[in-house]
Amino acid sequence: MASQSNKSKVESKPETTKESADSNSETFSRVFYTVLLALIGWVALWVFSFVVIIQFGFLLITGQVNTNLKGFNKEVGLYLFDIIKFLSFQSNEKPFPFRDWPYDENTNKQNKTELNDAEVVKASK
Repeated sequence: MASQSNKSKVESKPETTKESADSNSETFSRVFYTVLLALIGWVALWVFSFVVIIQFGFLLITGQVNTNLKGFNKEVGLYLFDIIKFLSFQSNEKPFPFRDWPYDENTNKQNKTELNDAEVVKASK
């Protein structure tokens, strides 16, 4: 009996080591993706900020915002939101470039509907 319990202890150790190795692998993988997506998010935030400045230029010159830039910044903002969800452990789903860009034809149609001419932002006077 004692030899059987010793064998079961010995047999369970390799499984624990394997689970530990898988856990370490997942942790290092998460660290790699976190650092990479943090850098991508930093660049995307600069792009977002640059488009905001350009949008203010359009607003000052024409009195209304550019709808193409508005739609682009909306998608970049949603992308940043996906990155933040991954970095803050709210989601395990890795954002673009590790999956398809989340804006399919239905989303594009919805964006065009939301960005119609009725929603014109004008400068206050």
